[in-house]
Amino acid sequence: MSALGHYIRELRKEKEETLHQVSKGTDIDSPLLSKIERGDRLPTNEQIVRIAKYYNVAEGDLKAQQTAEKILKEYGVNETTFQAIQLVSEELKAYANTGKQRSHETKS
Repeated sequence: MSALGHYIRELRKEKEETLHQVSKGTDIDSPLLSKIERGDRLPTNEQIVRIAKYYNVAEGDLKAQQTAEKILKEYGVNETTFQAIQLVSEELKAYANTGKQRSHETKS
């Protein structure tokens, strides 16, 4: 089971709802929701939006988890993926610092 699927299942269990109830509330069919919860399928961005809205959770958090799982599914858990993530992390740190500087400059 994927971490995202497990999290979505836990949200449903906390609300004590069936897949059918969530299906009606999200307009995502029950078999697909079941596959998402089991980790057999990753939700699309549109489905992430619907799920986040239905459960009133941060869409960005679900999308981040979805992205992480896409990377691991595509490239696996290995040294090359680890090194690539480190390189991406460095680029994102620079991005975050640039964004913080711009935010600080506009406040001054």
